[in-house]
Amino acid sequence: MITFLASHRFTAAMIPAGILLFLTIFLGRFFCGWICPLGSMIDFADLFIKRKRKLTRNTARFRWIKFGVLTALIVMALISVQFAWLFDPLALSNRTFTTSIYPIFAVLIETVFGWLWPITGLQSALMSLHEFLESWLLPLNLHFISQGIPIFLLFLGILLLSLIAKRFWCRNICPLGALLGIFSKYRILERTVRGVDCTNCRICRVDCRINAIEDNFINFSKVECIDAFDCASGCPENAVSYKFKVKGVLPSRIDFSKRRFLQSVGTGVLSAGLLKIDFVNRETRGNRVRPPGALPEAKFLDQCIRCQECVRVCTTTGSLLQPAWLEMGWEGIWSPIGSPREGYCEFTCNLCGRVCPTGAIHLLDLPKKQKTRIGTAFFDRNRCIPWNSGDNCMVCQEHCPTPEKAIIFREGEFITGEKKIKRVKYPYVKEDLCIGCGICVTKCPVEGTAGIFITGEGEERFEEQEF
Repeated sequence: MITFLASHRFTAAMIPAGILLFLTIFLGRFFCGWICPLGSMIDFADLFIKRKRKLTRNTARFRWIKFGVLTALIVMALISVQFAWLFDPLALSNRTFTTSIYPIFAVLIETVFGWLWPITGLQSALMSLHEFLESWLLPLNLHFISQGIPIFLLFLGILLLSLIAKRFWCRNICPLGALLGIFSKYRILERTVRGVDCTNCRICRVDCRINAIEDNFINFSKVECIDAFDCASGCPENAVSYKFKVKGVLPSRIDFSKRRFLQSVGTGVLSAGLLKIDFVNRETRGNRVRPPGALPEAKFLDQCIRCQECVRVCTTTGSLLQPAWLEMGWEGIWSPIGSPREGYCEFTCNLCGRVCPTGAIHLLDLPKKQKTRIGTAFFDRNRCIPWNSGDNCMVCQEHCPTPEKAIIFREGEFITGEKKIKRVKYPYVKEDLCIGCGICVTKCPVEGTAGIFITGEGEERFEEQEF
């Protein structure tokens, strides 16, 4: 919803979200209890954290925060600043797995194989097992993704909030939970308690992950309940059950006052203003490049949810894309940018457009993608080997993938330190042929900073009506 408000564009990926919201009207926040990957990871972490938590605290006074976050994000989206990606549980989970958890897992597995390899007699079995794991689980090559530490620290902080109370994030901060809670206000899936059997043992309240059961153990908040059914399964008297009730359905109150609403609106306006001040010209990106098929910069920032799907799939080919830090301003944090010294845009690949869930990156067919310019290469004559030392080097041209090479050579004279003249082939970029794939930067043999670099100059962006 936030992406739609910020970009003013409907995508097919929003259809499942619409179905989810429709079902929530009748079933309540079942997504939070049964589908949400972040909620599942929080529950798993709670198996270890609950020993450190002395008592599950009643945190009902903090419930308003998630509605405040949702309100602020909606206001920011209306001002064309999309910041929901920082809180969205799906994007957050995928981002953490892509940049942190999966690379750590792959490194650990490879380390174990390295420890076991010297053992006599195990090589054949280890090789077969490694090939099997590579076919469906392990990457063919280990690739490291930038920003893994701050992304993991954010995720770890969310898990550690459970030291305060079970599912503290879901109860009090998650804006998606707030949105689903609003839609579930009139839900018809009711929690019922047989009063004659209830012994007021408090087990249901203690077991409730979301603190949705009221003090009398009978009433519950439809806005908060996530349909985990812990209260029903844990009741020693079997007094709790869930039934559909159509007649006499009463709504639950949303813990969000007018004063909190106005405070949240003000926070959203102020935050959007600060972000726009920090990044006044959203079309200015210096020497950074975006994936092929990306929308114009302003629309790209509104539509990209920083899920890192494009970064993940790029690691299987050329490994050009990396999450940005402050290179693109605060508004562009963790959006995908090209890092050509680390990798390049594979000429025969268009996977980033295939996996983008929001349409921030259009799917280009290969012939069109191979002609799409994402940047332009330029030689740094202070570092390029022929220009700097007078030795011939043709690595950049050898790897240039365009049918007609975008890098050409012109023979010229080079004056050595001994005042001698020798003939050298100097490289030049034909800017009308260069697509900015970056393989020349990746393969440049100069140590440290390459002798050639890519800028976003001349790149092509695609409007929605072009497709």
